[in-house]
Amino acid sequence: MSGKLASLYLHFPFCETKCHYCDFYSIGRERTADGDAPLFEAALRREIELVGQMGPRLAPVLNTIFMGGGTPSMTPPDSMRRALEPLWKFTSVTPETEWTMEANPSSVDERRLSEYRSLGVNRVSMGVQAMRDDLLLRLGRVHSRNKALEALDAIFASGITNVSVDLLCGVPGQSVEDVERAMEELTRFPITHLSCYLLTLPKTHKMHRDLPSEDGQLEHLLAIDRFMRSKGFEHYEISNFAKRSPDRDYRARHNLAYWKREGYLGLGPSAHAFDPARGAHGSRWKNFSSLHKYAETLKKGALPVEWTEELDAEAARLEDWMLALRLDEGFPADWLGTAAQRQKALRLQEDGILEPHPGAPGRLRLTARGFAVSDQVIATLA
Repeated sequence: MSGKLASLYLHFPFCETKCHYCDFYSIGRERTADGDAPLFEAALRREIELVGQMGPRLAPVLNTIFMGGGTPSMTPPDSMRRALEPLWKFTSVTPETEWTMEANPSSVDERRLSEYRSLGVNRVSMGVQAMRDDLLLRLGRVHSRNKALEALDAIFASGITNVSVDLLCGVPGQSVEDVERAMEELTRFPITHLSCYLLTLPKTHKMHRDLPSEDGQLEHLLAIDRFMRSKGFEHYEISNFAKRSPDRDYRARHNLAYWKREGYLGLGPSAHAFDPARGAHGSRWKNFSSLHKYAETLKKGALPVEWTEELDAEAARLEDWMLALRLDEGFPADWLGTAAQRQKALRLQEDGILEPHPGAPGRLRLTARGFAVSDQVIATLA
């Protein structure tokens, strides 16, 4: 491994229950054996030790840490502290490091949040998803609307002020008015960031046939864009909105590292990593998506890598397009190197999908409507 990676992702696999729409690796409480939590703690600690000896090199000071899952807020602070202890032998954090922990409303506790804060956590990303109890039940969530509001009170009472919330739109039975009411309730709190994802399901999923039409989904997405901009948030990425502030950038710095193709290390079962300096065009790798396979591999003294991918020039070029079109920053107009590309871009502008960047001459970006159909734009322009 050649580069020094300044961002770290830590995957905590445990959840209270597996949500009906989730395709991340997680283990619901009903499937968790008594010894799984200490097994994970010991395995993560061992992976950190091995990375320090033989793995990719972390930068001396980390820019970002993101603890995702699963539900990291289910892990006791003392267990988290013990697992991460070897990390500080070869890297460090400062008050400027963005350290995010994902949480669910049902697992938020003010006292524990204060302990996570003493560990270094300074940002919470909470999965609210909906603010109607029947929709939450349909999604397989274990919290209620009232519990989500109580959890937000607890987060701010703990002293953590950089707070992001997740919502879903395009949920069967959900109206535009439902989404707007949810955003209205959530923005009464001093949240700094909101992620709103369109519910996507495989055709085999039992809820797939009840999803809104493409026009209905677009209506949801455009309503979210209008509402959040009216509340002083910038729509800086397809699904993400950050509070505008003259003295602080509230965009998710860890996710920006992904979207700007910067290096990051992933630790824990199913975690991904990327080193842009490895090989000619960068390399990705992924850990085993099984707690027991992950732990068994580490016990044998090997890193738990399931697969590695060396990118070629064409894959890197397509990634550059995909990532640039995700962001409000857009792409340089000189990427349109052929007459055919320029003609396609002109048609996209006429259709209200693409526009000249208002703050950066010589760049183009997707409009709010364009964000909704970004996959088709990538296929058209790249």
